[in-house]
Amino acid sequence: MDSIQVEANFTIERYLGQWYEFEWMYEGYLDPASVFQDFAHVYRRQQDGNITDTTRGRDPAKSHGCLQFSSTIYLTDTPGKMLFNYLNQGNIGNYWVVETDYTNYSVVYNCIQLNPDDTCKTNQAWVYSRHPNLSDDLRARVSHVIENLCLNETSFYKTTHKNDCSAAPNLDSVVG
Repeated sequence: MDSIQVEANFTIERYLGQWYEFEWMYEGYLDPASVFQDFAHVYRRQQDGNITDTTRGRDPAKSHGCLQFSSTIYLTDTPGKMLFNYLNQGNIGNYWVVETDYTNYSVVYNCIQLNPDDTCKTNQAWVYSRHPNLSDDLRARVSHVIENLCLNETSFYKTTHKNDCSAAPNLDSVVG
């Protein structure tokens, strides 16, 4: 796990704001009809310095209605290597920003389960974009990052964006 590098000189202030989920990795099969849609995350600084991740999207299993939930991202002493408390229920995972240009794309990594030799047995990864789509050149850059993580791009599910569940009211979008 120590071999995984994160964004050099990562700056949380530049990362805050709205990010669209472009694609995400799941090491298993999901029926494409059950994959969530229109997912976007808004990251805001809390008074304690940590980050609130407010997520909105559509669940096909629930008549495609909008849903919203919050999680917390805890900063660590290593910029870019944060901890993610999913739904604030104590299920803590890694939130490592492997690469971002802050204005277009971000690749985030989590190792769910380690092998005895400290390599990752079960991975998760997300590709985020400041816009619902990525240009071909940025898509190629993201593919290169995914390849360097030794992840299989065929394990990624594309998040479709057709009917935006816009950001929650009064959430300022900070870009770059």
